[in-house]
Order: sequence, then C-alpha cells, then structure tokens
Amino acid sequence: MRLITTEEGLNINPAHVVQFTTLRSGQTKILLSTGGEQYVDTCSDDLRDLFIPVIKANSGFVAVFVDRLSDGTFHYRRRSVIAWQLRASGNYPLFEGYNEGDDDYVVIIDPAGGVYDSDHNLFASLEDWRKEYEAEQNEIAARGARAA
Repeated sequence: MRLITTEEGLNINPAHVVQFTTLRSGQTKILLSTGGEQYVDTCSDDLRDLFIPVIKANSGFVAVFVDRLSDGTFHYRRRSVIAWQLRASGNYPLFEGYNEGDDDYVVIIDPAGGVYDSDHNLFASLEDWRKEYEAEQNEIAARGARAA
C-alpha cells in the first residue's frame, strides 16, 4: 500500500482521503473519510499519482534498460515488473525497490518471451531487438557526429 507521507511525520492512507487541495501557501488540505481534515506539507510532488489504479503484474514481465557507455558499448540492465499503473494514456510498469528515475525502459519482455517496445513493435527475441536497437543507435550517433 502506498501512503501519503508528510513532512510533519504523518502517514495517511489514500483509501481514507475524500478530497485534497493544494493551498496557495503550498500546504495541502486533506479531507478524510472520518470527517476530519489535515493541513500538511506532503513529501511527494503530486498526490494525484497515489490515486491512479495499480494492479499486480503477473510474474515474468521484465523491463530492459540501456545505458550507452563512453566507449560506445551498450550496457543492458533488467528489472522485474511487479505492478502496472493504469493511466488513460496506457499501462506503465512499476518496479520493486526505490525508484531511481528508471522510467526510461526501452523494451518489456513478457512471460512468453515476446519483446515489445512502447511503439507496440513486437520482436521475436531479445537478440533480434538488440541487433536492431544497436544498429539504430549507431546510425543516430553517426548522424550526430557528421552534423557536428
């Protein structure tokens, strides 16, 4: 369960929040289902994110992240998807542990081994995707080098 954490040390269960408003002072007024209200400074940037539906992911979904190193080689990292945020613009994966700014995954591997990107391109295998991805990134780097 995700909680609303405040700078005053309170943890508020979003399931008990009826309404919230950010005041001009920067504080947030939270109306609770108990009839009470709290005026707090929240630790999160946007409370709306806490009210987006989240469902548990089936096991086996993995996100692949890519870092291009200074020598031009690619470093691949994987993180297991533990849940999905259901937004109007699509479903977004959530990962175990602290969010390290790892929202920029490149592809998702599904439990059956299918590999797909955010443009809904499906690849037969991770190796097929890697070849295409590296060729595309090398072409982009070469164009940038020619333009400079």
